[in-house]
Amino acid sequence: MQEFCREHLPEFPITVLEGTYLVWMDCHRLGIHSQELEQRLVNEAGLWLNAGTMYGTEGKGFMRWNIACPRTTLAEGLKRFTGFVRNL
Repeated sequence: MQEFCREHLPEFPITVLEGTYLVWMDCHRLGIHSQELEQRLVNEAGLWLNAGTMYGTEGKGFMRWNIACPRTTLAEGLKRFTGFVRNL
């Protein structure tokens, strides 16, 4: 995921925490409230991420990815996210 994001989504920095299967993506650049972004990703890209605000005000502008899945599933999710942001 780190390599893909560096190459294809450099404007969306990610934070990978050690010892967990969760990744935080900084989506401030989109200018869309986290909860609205969460709904739009579901409705427009078929992608289920968690709004950072679900975890407190510090999560504003962030989306949480659960990467405990097959690589093909993660690759498809990243492809959908990329398509979504490129079509905004």
